[in-house]
Amino acid sequence: MEPRSLIARYQIELYRGSYEKLRQISVMFTGSPQSSNDAGKILLLNDPGSQHSFFYEFRTSDIVYAEEAPSLALPDGSTASTVRLWIKKGATALKIEPFHVQDTAMGLNEFFGA
Repeated sequence: MEPRSLIARYQIELYRGSYEKLRQISVMFTGSPQSSNDAGKILLLNDPGSQHSFFYEFRTSDIVYAEEAPSLALPDGSTASTVRLWIKKGATALKIEPFHVQDTAMGLNEFFGA
C-alpha cells in the first residue's frame, strides 16, 4: 500500500499544529503499512526486511497524522514503502508478534528444581 493512498484511503487530514504539539499529543510509529480485513484498522509492519518483524494494529480513528518515510530496499531487490503514523497518546493498540509454539513446562520444572 502506497503512503499517499494510505492517507487518502483513511481520509487522514493534515495536522495543522506545531511539531512540539504533535509530540505532546501523540507517539510516532514507523513501518510498512499493510491492509487489514477490518476497514477501521491498519496494520503496520515494523521492519519488513527483518526476520524478527512484528505488526502493530491501530484503529484508524487514533491516527493523528501520517507522513511518508523513505522506502526500504529489501534483500530480494524489492522495495517496501514506509510511513510514520502519529498515534494519539492513550490509544489502545495491538502488537502482533510471531513465536514458536512448544511445551516448555518440563524444561522450566527442571530449571527450578520442581
